[in-house]
Amino acid sequence: MARILALLVLLVGVSHATLETALTFTVAPRKEQCFYEDVQANFDVEIDYQVVDGGDLDIDFSVFDSSLKRIAMDRRESFGSHQFQVKTSGVYKFCFSNKFSKLTSKTVFMDVYVDDGNYEEDKEASDDASMQTGITILNKQVDNIKNYLFKTQVQLQLTKAQRNKDQKIQKSNKTRVDRWSMVQCVFMILMATVQVYLLKQLFKEDKTQKRQARI
Repeated sequence: MARILALLVLLVGVSHATLETALTFTVAPRKEQCFYEDVQANFDVEIDYQVVDGGDLDIDFSVFDSSLKRIAMDRRESFGSHQFQVKTSGVYKFCFSNKFSKLTSKTVFMDVYVDDGNYEEDKEASDDASMQTGITILNKQVDNIKNYLFKTQVQLQLTKAQRNKDQKIQKSNKTRVDRWSMVQCVFMILMATVQVYLLKQLFKEDKTQKRQARI
């Protein structure tokens, strides 16, 4: 059963809008999981993902526009980042495929950031409106600060996902080392036992031969 942790934040400023979705999910072997986002034309979209657990930490990734045309693709990657500007309004699809894996599920962290790209318009509006009140200007500054905070949050989520991935790798490596050490110890004990047995047999045969020689 997939464990999903979702964070959905919607910010609408005076003339600037952003949408961020961050979540962690699991893709079963031989399965594909897709997510859909309704985006307006001229919006900027940025998507980052990272495989944090499962197998070789790889997955297939594709982005489709509103006409189901593939506009981005990764093959068996551990992480990726894509940015593009929406040319046609509609529903965009982001798909993660684990069909190449027969037994192993993959846990993936994904962050989608959608922005209307109106930074320049905000600046021009601020310059032209010389009679704007201090409160309006302050609102715009707060809006910009919030956008920077969103981007910082994305980086923090990616850093956390990378840390979890490193911990999984470290734990897996430790398990492998422990198992291999156990196998080597058992092999050494077995070899020592065989050598002691052979030595005893050798001395036993020598004693038997000496007794027969005396007789």
